[in-house]
Amino acid sequence: MRSITNKGLAISYIVIVILPLLLIIGYLCFFAQERFVSQSTLLVKQVGEVSDVSASSGLSTLLGVSNTSSEDAHILTAYINSRNMVEQLDKKLSLRKAFIAHNDPVFGLNSDASVEDLVKYFNQRVKVDLDEKTMMMTISSQGFTPNFALLLNQEILKSSETFINGLSQQIAEEQLKFAENQLNDSKKQLADARDTLLEYQNNNQMYDPQAQAQAIATLVAGLESNLAQLRTEERTLLSYLNPEAPQVVAIRSQIESVQKQVNDEKAKLTSPNTSKLNKSVADFEALKANVEFSTDLYKLSLASLEKARLEASRKLKKLVVISTPELAQDALYPRTLYLIATYFLVLNILFGIAMLIYSIIREHKE
Repeated sequence: MRSITNKGLAISYIVIVILPLLLIIGYLCFFAQERFVSQSTLLVKQVGEVSDVSASSGLSTLLGVSNTSSEDAHILTAYINSRNMVEQLDKKLSLRKAFIAHNDPVFGLNSDASVEDLVKYFNQRVKVDLDEKTMMMTISSQGFTPNFALLLNQEILKSSETFINGLSQQIAEEQLKFAENQLNDSKKQLADARDTLLEYQNNNQMYDPQAQAQAIATLVAGLESNLAQLRTEERTLLSYLNPEAPQVVAIRSQIESVQKQVNDEKAKLTSPNTSKLNKSVADFEALKANVEFSTDLYKLSLASLEKARLEASRKLKKLVVISTPELAQDALYPRTLYLIATYFLVLNILFGIAMLIYSIIREHKE
């Protein structure tokens, strides 16, 4: 009975472990297509940072965390794994044909694969490893021939550089466009303020109401000083002449004339009439202040535009290729010995589980 049990175990082991393992070994040795790998290492940098790197010594500055952008690296990683990248590469390299292996349905792409299947298979054959410390990206591309693996990696680098340049260019153009719009608005505001001031000056036929008011005030002060002298002279004459004396009458006439002129000049400065100089000065000062404010705003907008141009050029992104892809000489995949050992271990585990289940069922029957 024990010999039958040992014989049954041997048959079971052959069926569960040996035969599947032989099939796997045969497939790996005779049907599985060799896959070659080409690798490249890159880093996303700002143009300004790249200039700084060229002026500094050592690679530590180039690979420093302070000069890298985690956001850019993650965005580029997502783009490489995206459908857009796959569709672009499919147009350039015919990925479907290159990934189809007629004698290797396990590791090759199905001939009737959908776009989603192609993207999934592409992400299995193209790996992007991101170093979170230095933000360096290592791109590994697989192909059934060394030339295709190399070409695929090169095209990924080209598409990535185009994407990064286009993205940074778009952001820079939006910043410049905003600054230019602000400058155009402030320029128009300044032109309108100046036109309003010129129109006011032309309509009122005066260049500067404030200067004119100061001139009139100076004239009034002089007239009042003259008037005070005339009144002093009048009092002096009255001290020894009659009020009807010709000299007294003459000086009183001068006093009346000067007083009337003083009143007329003061009326030009202040009066309930809105056309007087005090109202003109207030309106003119408001218009002048508007022109000055618009001028300052225009200067600020002009400075902001120049700053935006400098920032836009400095923040342009550049793909720094640290390690260029090379033509592979040896196939790295499939890793035959590793797969055989792995499947051998898995099949033995399955065999042990099957025997355990069988023994449990037999004990319950007994």
